[in-house]
Amino acid sequence: MAAQSSTPAPTLAPTLDSVYQDRLLDLADTIARDGHVVAAPDAETSAVSRACGSRVAIQVRFDGDTVADYGQRVEACALGSAAASAVGGAVVGASVAEVRAAAITLEAMLKRDGPAPDGRFEALSALLPAKAFTNRHASILLTFRALEKAFKATGR
Repeated sequence: MAAQSSTPAPTLAPTLDSVYQDRLLDLADTIARDGHVVAAPDAETSAVSRACGSRVAIQVRFDGDTVADYGQRVEACALGSAAASAVGGAVVGASVAEVRAAAITLEAMLKRDGPAPDGRFEALSALLPAKAFTNRHASILLTFRALEKAFKATGR
């Protein structure tokens, strides 16, 4: 009887192809609210990833602590574009607290094996395979960074 090896089977790291899955590419292809101009925005901010040069510029109008209107211009890689699209498709009608919670959940999913965002921000779960690509995390989180600047600029 042959001895069994106690060495665990190697795990395969995600490939770039598995990251750019159909759902993710669909999000990146048609970025929600890209080019939408907000009438009388309460804040206009932007965020840039130093790692890859991705850029997101946003306009936001609030009704109290709820996002009433939102527009964005996105110049990012597929991962950053997909994240911006998922956020753009969910942010109108969300409270500042909901947006911040989604940002925290997404960052935990990417950096600490946390669960994927759910509820109105569930589309961000398409980015789960990207957690292995730490050099892309800044681009993925870019839209939330711009939103946080808008919240702070308006005292929220």
